[in-house]
Amino acid sequence: SDKQFEVVKHGDARVAMVGFPSVGKSTFLSTVTKTQSEAAAYEFTTLTCIPGILTHNGATIQLLDLPGIIEGASQGKGRGKQVIAVARSADLILLMLDATKADVQKTLL
Repeated sequence: SDKQFEVVKHGDARVAMVGFPSVGKSTFLSTVTKTQSEAAAYEFTTLTCIPGILTHNGATIQLLDLPGIIEGASQGKGRGKQVIAVARSADLILLMLDATKADVQKTLL
């Protein structure tokens, strides 16, 4: 449901973390905020939008951990439309990639 993706905008800036499945979005969120976003050794661990708050130099930044995007996301595959809608509401999109999968991800981008 789209309600799982509705997160009230909070702070000075909103950053949407977008990337393929299993590139480290949840691990990054859990590392830089006090939010625990489940990370596992399988794809699609994150199924909704998970918000976290990062404070830096007096600024409050809302980080949004989004489900991994897959080929066909713009047509709605893998919750793609919801992910894209949340990303559009962000002040910044942080595109996260896995350096160990560079060749595969380069062709998909």
